[in-house]
Amino acid sequence: MLRARLFAVAALALTLSACDAVDTASLSDDDLADAATAVANAVALDAGGVLEDAAAGAALAASADGNARHGDRPGCRAERTYDEAAGLWTAVADCERGDPDGAFYASFERTSTYRFLDAAGQPQPSREGAATIEQAVLSGASLMRSPRGTHALLSLASALTISDLEADLVTVNGTVQRAATDTLRGRRGERTLAYELDATLSDVRGPRATSRHWRTAVDGTISGTLRATLTRTPADGETDTVEIDEAFTITFPLDGAGGRVAEIVLGGRRFRADVETGEVEG
Repeated sequence: MLRARLFAVAALALTLSACDAVDTASLSDDDLADAATAVANAVALDAGGVLEDAAAGAALAASADGNARHGDRPGCRAERTYDEAAGLWTAVADCERGDPDGAFYASFERTSTYRFLDAAGQPQPSREGAATIEQAVLSGASLMRSPRGTHALLSLASALTISDLEADLVTVNGTVQRAATDTLRGRRGERTLAYELDATLSDVRGPRATSRHWRTAVDGTISGTLRATLTRTPADGETDTVEIDEAFTITFPLDGAGGRVAEIVLGGRRFRADVETGEVEG
């Protein structure tokens, strides 16, 4: 069902993008704001974003007795198998958060692998005594809906390494590739971004707990590139398109209320977004 809905969203985006020839003019401030919103959605915890995948990897470090189920994600059902010869766990997760008929809703799927490694880099079956964890997302899809629009993840691959397993905040490094379609709605009409995003996590730190605890503790840097076709459909004008190819950097300063905010620098502008929902301020 989820994949069928995602294919429908992707088909709509392709139809809209074909309406007009691509305009390569300079990006406006509104275009950059749309790009920043897409980046924020791709990172947000509740949307099954980059931070949610990192938090799931960090949660594997929570169990002193090596219980692999500590990698469970909130709102998810997971099945796991262990390949003893390869020292590799495989997890298939099906997740749902929020009310399908409500204002906020997210559902996502993940197929991932992880290995516990000892100090010599050799795999072992459990967390106990492990020095690092290797986690890879092999495939993923998601759909997030909010009053401001939808975020549909079409493909996902990542390779993460989790270290500092005994510390209060574990450290996550690695790379992520995502392809998605975001449809944004507001005073400027409807805007659809069909995009690819490459990101690198550099010393991203969070607690050995489920993702809801990361909102107040996440730290580090995420940097990368967004390549998108933005289709703009104003309420009282003609549809047109513009290409976006922008580098971005995300840090997580305190928000003044005991939490963290995602500060996104993109196209020479600075944006602030909610770590949990991906909503961009202003």
